[in-house]
Amino acid sequence: MNERRRVLLTGAGAVAGLAGAASISAAAPAAAASVPDWFDVKAYGAVGDGSTDDAPAVQRALDAARAAGGGTVHFPAGNYLVRPAAGKTAALSVDGDGIRLTGSGAKTSTLVKGADCTLLKMSGSGPAYSTGATHRRYCSIENLGFNGNRKTGLLLELYYNNNSYFRDLFMSANNDMCIDAVEFWDSRFYNLVIEECTGRAGSTTQPNIWLRNASSATKGSWGHSEDNVNQIHFVGCRLEAFGTGALWIGQGAVTTNNPNGIYLTDCKFETSRMQGGPHLKTDAGCRHVYATNIYCYAGGFAAGAPATAQNIIAWAASASALENVVIANGGKPTVNAGVALYSGPGSTAVLRNVVGHYETAPAGPHIYYEQSSTGDFRVENSYGTKGGQSGGTVPVKNAANPPLRLVPGPVTDASFTRQPVDGTMAVDSANKRLYVRVGGQWLWSPLNT
Repeated sequence: MNERRRVLLTGAGAVAGLAGAASISAAAPAAAASVPDWFDVKAYGAVGDGSTDDAPAVQRALDAARAAGGGTVHFPAGNYLVRPAAGKTAALSVDGDGIRLTGSGAKTSTLVKGADCTLLKMSGSGPAYSTGATHRRYCSIENLGFNGNRKTGLLLELYYNNNSYFRDLFMSANNDMCIDAVEFWDSRFYNLVIEECTGRAGSTTQPNIWLRNASSATKGSWGHSEDNVNQIHFVGCRLEAFGTGALWIGQGAVTTNNPNGIYLTDCKFETSRMQGGPHLKTDAGCRHVYATNIYCYAGGFAAGAPATAQNIIAWAASASALENVVIANGGKPTVNAGVALYSGPGSTAVLRNVVGHYETAPAGPHIYYEQSSTGDFRVENSYGTKGGQSGGTVPVKNAANPPLRLVPGPVTDASFTRQPVDGTMAVDSANKRLYVRVGGQWLWSPLNT
């Protein structure tokens, strides 16, 4: 092919290609406009100056994402003050599935309460009793801050919700619970930080986070459920400066179902502003709760609150385990018992490596065995550095233990690093005797040869 013909053909092809490109590009904006997946709140009128009420603009962005079938609602750097509209209890509401809220950073993009209210409602329309048909689903929040501005009401409501994801959130300055979850399934929290939040004045029953089956016992009312909370993970989360507890898991107002499948890993619960309630609590209705690598610090009391020592962990879940935990305090008598331990019918309460590193001895023991327990216990390498080791109704039965300790001579308390509880057994391997600690004394019986 000669050079001139090749140029002509190339030119014709180029013209056709340009025409095709023009045709495609002309159609592209219309397609993008009809199904957007990115909704910048400032494009909907939000200002982010911390004083303008941005709730109407942000809600328009959320509603646009809902109308599009989902998408990302983005908050550029700024402080977005929000107040509820007349007749509403929440300033903002995610009313569609598959909606992702994201900011420029957990301390860079912040939603700020402008009134006593729920800041953000990410809830379904009501209980679906195991089907999830009325749930809010497949939503997420990332790199965003929630500032309670010293107001009351929740920061985040998660009622009738499943398959949601929360990462790199910073919550602060709320005078109420932060997260309340009812009939909440299959969801994850990563690097959630909550600071300087506590229950309402005088409250001892409003933790930072409450996972519960129901908040209302009245059938048909908002917050009622006959289902449960299940399969929720907290990984690498930090809760500090709370007054009325960090994280509680329980049945709530309805006791016909069991919260289950809750996993806590690498979390920190620290406060010097105690006014009541344990740092971590599971009630006897819980099943399959596993907490590992947990740090609990109880440094002091809230201003004006009674200086009443508290149980730091209340553990009553069945088919569960509390492992690799440090409970610590400072120079104030903040700890009653490190762990208040309950074992229900047919269950075994499992504690492993739960250590109390106490600067001030607890008022009670490191582990308090609840008197109403009827189940079994398996407690391994769990002790306090100061004060009593165990109290309450010390169990008369224990689950199978590791091999008995062998001592080359008579067994005494000195044969153990920490004072053992009654019921502990060891073997005098030199004299072939089985020793059992009963009433603080070591009794022995010869072993048959």
